[in-house]
Amino acid sequence: MLSPDFTFSQSNLQTFTYCRRRFYLRYVRRLIWPAQLVSDQQYAQDREAGVRFHRLVHQHFLGFDADLLRKVAEADPDQRLPVWLENFLSNSLSHLNGRLFPEALFTATVEGRTLSAKVDLLQIDNRSISIFDWKTSRQLPNLSSLQKQQQSKVYPLVISRAFDGKELDHLTMVYWEANFPEQVIEINSTLSDWQRYELEISALIELIFSLKLEEFIATPDERKCYWCEYRSYCQRGKAAEKLENIQDTDLIGDEIKIPEDVLDPWG
Repeated sequence: MLSPDFTFSQSNLQTFTYCRRRFYLRYVRRLIWPAQLVSDQQYAQDREAGVRFHRLVHQHFLGFDADLLRKVAEADPDQRLPVWLENFLSNSLSHLNGRLFPEALFTATVEGRTLSAKVDLLQIDNRSISIFDWKTSRQLPNLSSLQKQQQSKVYPLVISRAFDGKELDHLTMVYWEANFPEQVIEINSTLSDWQRYELEISALIELIFSLKLEEFIATPDERKCYWCEYRSYCQRGKAAEKLENIQDTDLIGDEIKIPEDVLDPWG
């Protein structure tokens, strides 16, 4: 089963809530997925373009010249990149004050287990902290969907621990979409929220370690299986789903993706 020193993250916790069997195959069995996620190559292109965009934003906060970054974006094979970059550079979020920590990894201990958070950007301004997450989604997620995401709980909890939450007034989780630059989504949290997140995450981790092999069951919602990379292990199909069917679902896009720790270009 899981190693006692297994590091939990928003990605693997989200995977567990999405499907216990998917979590087991990925993180316990550590199997390589045999199935293509979707039949449309656009999905892979979207993912890879998103990675390159994150790299450009990271370089911006490291102090790279903006014109140089524009030239890199213009030379990219995906012509959405210069649009995304310009949307970012023309937004006030590209000119933040305070102490900034781009692409930073933080960890905390919750009930004796390690919990990690890899943030796109952390801003400390007086007694307030903002956690920024850059996204390149084709559809703008709604607030209620993002609030359900493990990311919106794990990140504030870990950061509040890293910077002594008792000394903070509040944390703000800021989601910024490159395709919808003016529609910033913010989730504020305070000490009572962090305490609630800790209880929820602790219970989830305890549940994971308590499960027997046969209890890592496949999700009853078989819509999720259509674009799960492990679906053939569960005899729930082999054919890749079309991209438009993923876009039309009411499932949360980040839940569908391959867990980020597989694709993390910074780790």
